[in-house]
Amino acid sequence: MFWYLLGAVVCLAAAIHLKRNALAQKSLYQAVLVLAMGFLLAVAAGWADGKAQKETKVARNDPGQGNLEKEFIVDIPGELHHYPLAVEIEERKLTKAQRKQYLEEAKEELDAQILGQNHSKDEVVEDLYLPEYLREGAVEASYRFSDYNVFHLDGTINKEPKKPVLVEITAELDCQGEICLYQFSVQAVPRQKSRQEEIAEKLMGLVSSQNREEANGFVELPGRVEGKQVCWRQQGINRSLMMVFMAAAVAAAIYFREKEEKKRKQAERETQMMADYCGIVSKLSLLLGAGMNIPLAWEKIADSYQQKRSRGETDERYAYEEMVNTLHEMQEGVGELEAYGNFGNRCQLSDYRRLSSMIVQNVRKGSQGMQRLLEQEEWEAYEQRKAHARQMGEEAGTKLLLPMGIMLAIVLAILVIPAGLALNI
Repeated sequence: MFWYLLGAVVCLAAAIHLKRNALAQKSLYQAVLVLAMGFLLAVAAGWADGKAQKETKVARNDPGQGNLEKEFIVDIPGELHHYPLAVEIEERKLTKAQRKQYLEEAKEELDAQILGQNHSKDEVVEDLYLPEYLREGAVEASYRFSDYNVFHLDGTINKEPKKPVLVEITAELDCQGEICLYQFSVQAVPRQKSRQEEIAEKLMGLVSSQNREEANGFVELPGRVEGKQVCWRQQGINRSLMMVFMAAAVAAAIYFREKEEKKRKQAERETQMMADYCGIVSKLSLLLGAGMNIPLAWEKIADSYQQKRSRGETDERYAYEEMVNTLHEMQEGVGELEAYGNFGNRCQLSDYRRLSSMIVQNVRKGSQGMQRLLEQEEWEAYEQRKAHARQMGEEAGTKLLLPMGIMLAIVLAILVIPAGLALNI
């Protein structure tokens, strides 16, 4: 502890010196000051520990709390130096008068607790409560019964009596070696049964009489009791609740199936429109190169698609359908710029929005340079289509891995099993 005190003094002196002369940064001053506080705390802790070690007496536990175990460091000049020693200190001992008083109080406490859910010792119909410890653990109790046909050792009812039975209970109370026998009696009586329980007992008696008949291969359930007709049926499953759960499951399946179906159709729509994008741009570029303007080229492509649809030469193509809708808008008086903008919004794809924006800008500024932009867009769309086709091929190949693995396993089994049988493996 001396060295801790010396360290604290040195650190405090250094901190004061640094503070006065401003020889270092603020962080160094704070670090030295914290180190000094650490040394001072070590001194205080050492002083407290030393004071605790010099105690010459230890308080015992109260009766019932058990023995106290403490560890000490023992120093004997010339014999022991910092020798660890564990000592067990017994709980506080009671005088003879105190032990008798504890036993009397334990009897009163036992009388208050033993009845449990019962209302009186003269009418015991529920299990008894037999505490093992009384007076906060200072008194230990054990019990004996005069009739074990009525009560178990733990106080629970063994067999309900058909008539009142008087049972004597002997409680052996032990308080630090002072033993006292406390005897008292309780009367076990038949429990008051409800009307339903009485009817059920009569039915069980009738069924038991049928069970005793050896010749019959079946048991005839009683059809009447006390002049009243009895209807027997087995306990079934709660089907109504099961139906509710099944309906909820089906409803959830329908709801999520509809959502998945919408997602699938949307994905199919987007895939088809991306596949047609390159062809639409190519046709626009070709018709503009032939001298047509954008509205005329648009009408030409839409009319060609409608004629093929009417002849059954092609299926419904979402992109061309949107072009037909755009043509109808312009024929009904909608402005070209608004119609082309609506086309991009309805397609909901970035490529078609870009094409719509390109057409709108060139309609405003004139068609000069539109041919070159469409050729560049056609080339980019073609490259994008190739990349998309490559990705779809890779996905298809991945899906084929499992069937190919199964086929490989079958082929190996066909080759290996006959060979193993031929070699008697």
